[in-house]
Amino acid sequence: MQQNKIILKLLRPGKQKGRMYGSWIALCIGMLLLFAAALAWFDFRAILSGKSREDTMAAYLVIGKQVTNESMARTPEENLFSGKEIDELKQIKGVNEVGPLTSNSYPVAASMGGHLNFYTEMFLGAVEDKYLDVLPEDWAWQPGQPTLPIIMSSDFLNLYNYGFALSQGLPQLSQTSIKALPFEISIARGQEKYRARIVGFTDRISSVLVPRSFMEEMNRKYGHKATPDPSRLVLKVQDPSDKAFVNFLKSKNYTTNEEQLRWNRVRTIVQAIVSAVGGVALIVVGMAVLSFILFVEITVQRAAGHIRLMKQLGYAPRMLRGILNRFFLPWISSAVVVASLITFGIQCFMVQWLNTMDLQIHMADAWIIGALMLLMLLVLTLLLLRSSKNMLRRI
Repeated sequence: MQQNKIILKLLRPGKQKGRMYGSWIALCIGMLLLFAAALAWFDFRAILSGKSREDTMAAYLVIGKQVTNESMARTPEENLFSGKEIDELKQIKGVNEVGPLTSNSYPVAASMGGHLNFYTEMFLGAVEDKYLDVLPEDWAWQPGQPTLPIIMSSDFLNLYNYGFALSQGLPQLSQTSIKALPFEISIARGQEKYRARIVGFTDRISSVLVPRSFMEEMNRKYGHKATPDPSRLVLKVQDPSDKAFVNFLKSKNYTTNEEQLRWNRVRTIVQAIVSAVGGVALIVVGMAVLSFILFVEITVQRAAGHIRLMKQLGYAPRMLRGILNRFFLPWISSAVVVASLITFGIQCFMVQWLNTMDLQIHMADAWIIGALMLLMLLVLTLLLLRSSKNMLRRI
């Protein structure tokens, strides 16, 4: 025990205390950057994700054929998507799913009595339920059912409130109030009428949506066929900002929401920045670990004469390695633990701050900090053990 104290006393920084603390601070900063970059990557992933891990990096786009002077001379059927064109889209790299947005091929009108006295010709659309961003409980229709659930685009309600209602002296309506207003849908110039009610609002598709079963039944009875060729498609795309995908849309004269493409470009840039920060953090950690290991070697070299003497007196190298490791391991461990605690505090602050802006991240992602802390402790401990073994072998 006395010999242990002698070696530990020789290993104390002394005049090199500034270097010791400098190496510790550098290691702590490197770990902090690494933890923060990893946590930021997961947090951005959560903020930008969809409803499930499958949708994490995917986005939904509604595309149609661009209307040009040349296309105006075509027949209406040429402006629809054929089965061959749909199959071609499915083969594009990054396009996960393609779904038709079926439209009505019969006249539709909506009317509302009372003080609103509202009447308009309109169009309907229908897609498979998996392409909807909202799915109300009463979203269903069967033949013979007198009521019709409708999902309306939020943009349509905004156009009514801030354009039509103000210009016509009509009351503005909230989403809650318009859900409570029943109105009548007239099919094929009054051949069938339904009591309609708005059950939800969508930000994904600019249309008035009805259940697919209703659309097929009405198209079969009053249109050309139950499932006509669609004029618009819903695409589930892994990365809408992918250059090859964007060029394909341009080459085919397909149109979509450019704002959605710009948003996904921003998302890609943010992810690239976070990844770059992670790369810089790894470099800083590497340099900090190297600096610390060099300091360990310099410190041990100062005590080389005494260590060599103890080896000659019969002290086992394993015991000497244990003494060295017990001295340096707390310094390494404390740097990793302090960095993880600071990162955890940053996470707590970010959760509260982002929640005020309706950007949801959760403290559950804090497990990443704990996992990285354990991983770095393991890696640094193994490096220290190997370094101390090599140094004692050379003395």
